[in-house]
Amino acid sequence: MPIRRSTAVAAFVCACGVGEAPLSCSLRSAAFVVPTASTLRPGKKSVGDSPYSCRAGGWGTKTAATADIALYAKKRKKSSSKDDMDSFYNWYDSVDDDASPENVFWEEMERQRLMSQIGSGSAGGGGDGELGAAASVAAVSGADAVGQGATSSSSFAQQPSSTAPMSVEEERGAEATLANYGQFMVSDNWLAEDLMMQNLNLDVEGDGEEEEQATYEEPWDTFGQEVENEKDDESGDVVMKLDVEKMKQIPELKDNIMDWDDVDEEEMKKEEEEKRERLSWINIRSVRLEKARDNPNAKSYFARPPDELEGFDRMWVAAIDAPCLANLVGVFRNYGVQFADNFADWEDQSPEDAHWSIEDIASFKARQVYEATGLPCIASRTSFEIEPARKVEVSPNAPGRVPVANPRVQSGYKFNNIGDHVDYIVEALEPQTDPSRVTRFTSCLCYYDGEMEVLDYGYCDCDIYFSNSVRTFIPMAHAITEMCKTLQLTFGLEYQKWLKQKLQTAVGGRGGASIALRDRVLRDAKVLPNDIIDVSAFMDSNVDVDLMDDCAKELAERFTQMQVKPTKILTVATTGLVIAIPMAKYLQVPVVYARKERNVVMSSTYSAAFSSKTVGKNRELLVSTNHLNEEDHILIVDDFLSSGASQDALLRIVDDARATAVGVGVLLEKVYDSGRQSLSGYNVPVESLVRVQSVSEGVIRLLEEEGASSLFQKA
Repeated sequence: MPIRRSTAVAAFVCACGVGEAPLSCSLRSAAFVVPTASTLRPGKKSVGDSPYSCRAGGWGTKTAATADIALYAKKRKKSSSKDDMDSFYNWYDSVDDDASPENVFWEEMERQRLMSQIGSGSAGGGGDGELGAAASVAAVSGADAVGQGATSSSSFAQQPSSTAPMSVEEERGAEATLANYGQFMVSDNWLAEDLMMQNLNLDVEGDGEEEEQATYEEPWDTFGQEVENEKDDESGDVVMKLDVEKMKQIPELKDNIMDWDDVDEEEMKKEEEEKRERLSWINIRSVRLEKARDNPNAKSYFARPPDELEGFDRMWVAAIDAPCLANLVGVFRNYGVQFADNFADWEDQSPEDAHWSIEDIASFKARQVYEATGLPCIASRTSFEIEPARKVEVSPNAPGRVPVANPRVQSGYKFNNIGDHVDYIVEALEPQTDPSRVTRFTSCLCYYDGEMEVLDYGYCDCDIYFSNSVRTFIPMAHAITEMCKTLQLTFGLEYQKWLKQKLQTAVGGRGGASIALRDRVLRDAKVLPNDIIDVSAFMDSNVDVDLMDDCAKELAERFTQMQVKPTKILTVATTGLVIAIPMAKYLQVPVVYARKERNVVMSSTYSAAFSSKTVGKNRELLVSTNHLNEEDHILIVDDFLSSGASQDALLRIVDDARATAVGVGVLLEKVYDSGRQSLSGYNVPVESLVRVQSVSEGVIRLLEEEGASSLFQKA
């Protein structure tokens, strides 16, 4: 016998097994399964020990007593007909800890058999009044009708209570609790049907006069038809073309599709004015926000820059429920967003505040916080709904008297905030109603920065048997994720940008050019006698201009971060020009190069003697006096740093010209030589892209960069 929709709770208990029953929540566009076995035994909803408690707009713990109820069942021996009748009104019985999933399954099958027997017995008109009422309930099972897609009122039925009959005192307490929330009663929020229509792709046929028939659409029926891909003739890129008219026919999308050609700016201004007028009637209040308005130090506090050392590059502020702040901060910190503060102490000031839409409340909070702090704000509001109970429609021929339904139990409820009232009303309703009666938590997040307003939502539909205020975490987490996706596309937020920059700095230097140069040295460089490194394959006789351009860009970026920017580049002809000229392009400065021999046009020069392994001893560098002056800030650039002789000669020429040296940049540095030490007396920074550790036995060994070593040590 197939399991009916009315026994959905039993279905998932059978699937999970005793001791592993999950909370099954149906989310809009997502399915969440949250293990809560420990919280469902022995009592299903007691949250007195929950760490999440917040007054003034937050969530609270419940104080009313709850019955200890177990969701589990096991197969029992054949019992008498009277016991069978009693078991019909008890959904599940407590069982031993050794009950297996098979026990649970067969117990559910036994309960289904009893329901069938009771229904068939009443069809002939026999039995007492209690039996007849039960037969009518079994005959018009509303939950089963929902599972088949029916929506007429005759298909709805009141299911048996999930607990034992209430005492007189308990009934009076529940009635008093429900009486306090009479202003929140609604009669048309049928959440189960709404959820079904949203989760299924239905193609409704007919002209409206005949009964509507729903056909289920398989995922492969329209595969490849939703999007047409075409190539742009100019760029060759694939262009995604959507059929907007077809999208507008989809109920879930028709209200969210905007044709920018039809946007009327005057109409948008009119809507904004109407919204401002509507929000002016809201009276909710935050004490902390009022203190921030009056405090003279608050302005400088909220104007402080984000903490760049922690990877933040944006400063925002929040106005969401305090228990969800950690989730919001954790999601957005990956995109460099730091939250200066959170204003969570919002309280209603008038009875009308409890009936505004969650969109208006969230928008009001975001705008108020933005006006007080000057920072973009993300605000939230969560509503709670209980659908009306399924109506009992008994056939006139059915024996027995139909009991009068309590209107407070039958009615639906809708609240625009989360608090202790959620737990109170659920505790009052749950013993008197179908345990699969749907409740819905809807979270609305609003982003506002003075120019743009963005709304995103999160949903959680939950049976009343499992419903309590802690479930608010689910739609809030969903809404935060959706808001992050929207703002990521809107502002071009990059995921973990700071970490990528740090890794780029640490691995093989400070960029991709360093890695490329390291690979080229290891592949094409050769070791000549006297430990000379031959790089003529890509840097000297045969220049890889693309590689040199990338290296020049990366090396130039290191010197653009200095407080004193270079005004000229000084290098040695001709090997130093391969890196000096492209660096000058990125730094936007001229290049001055020193010759090794005097030219006829060099009447007056600065000169400095030097020696090296590649050019020999007693050589001289010459620079015309017309090219350097006292106001210049000189950056020394060369291809190699080994003994430091040529760089020392250039620095002495700078000193003779009374100019200022601001740094030394080279492509390759031989760390086994004394070049860096010989330049230490000039007190200038020395930067190199690749450092050679040794060339012993003709093998080039490169030194690991300091950035990578420090990163691994911290990890």
